[in-house]
Amino acid sequence: MVEVVAVLNQKGGSGKTTTAVNLAVGLALKGKKILLVDFDPQGNATTSLGLMKREMDNTMRDVLYGKCDIEEAVLETEHNGLSLIPANIKLSGIEAYLNAQTAPIAVLNNKLKNIKENYDYVFIDSPPTLNIIATNVLTASDSVLIPIQAEPFALEGMVDLLEVIDIVAEDLNSPTEIKGVLLTKFKPKTKLGREVKAEVQKYFEEELYSTEIPENIRVAEAPGYNKPVISYDPDCTGTKAYLKLTEEFLKRDE
Repeated sequence: MVEVVAVLNQKGGSGKTTTAVNLAVGLALKGKKILLVDFDPQGNATTSLGLMKREMDNTMRDVLYGKCDIEEAVLETEHNGLSLIPANIKLSGIEAYLNAQTAPIAVLNNKLKNIKENYDYVFIDSPPTLNIIATNVLTASDSVLIPIQAEPFALEGMVDLLEVIDIVAEDLNSPTEIKGVLLTKFKPKTKLGREVKAEVQKYFEEELYSTEIPENIRVAEAPGYNKPVISYDPDCTGTKAYLKLTEEFLKRDE
């Protein structure tokens, strides 16, 4: 049975898109059939998979506006088993359109219903915001994966995020599971890194993954070359961490 996972944090720089892309690639390498939905106007998930976002004929915006069927927007990537619905800057300003609909928070969910059963997992890369776009993502999702950058004030805004998750779950009369919490850009040898980890551990005792994504230059470089780090440098510590996360992600589903 398919699981739709929102990758969400309203703080920029959390490693949200990097995590969505590399976990999707890692699961595809494990033989899972994956759909990644780029729901961020920046379109970074799209370019990270080697696709030129400005040249797309059918994007997430076209799907929402009914200009194409969702099936027509699905692109196959160079990673066997991984498909993508792309996004670009044209998705900006979609809030007004969503708010004008009869069921504003359910637009994305209603579109995904047509194809999600074709996959093992659907990941939605959400923009760093808690507006109508985020509530659409949550309404369409079964669970949420929250990347948190290991930095001062790492948990800032978490109360707001969890409150929005609870509100959407209450409106739908269906609890949204916190799939997991992931520390990114982690420096285990620093005092700050250890303190942030302890703080996040206290807040998310059961949800925190044992895998941490280290601060790694290859992880930072890879998007600039339109590649996930798993492809860009298969032997770097960042790749090893994301492959370890893939194993832990699957183990939690056993």
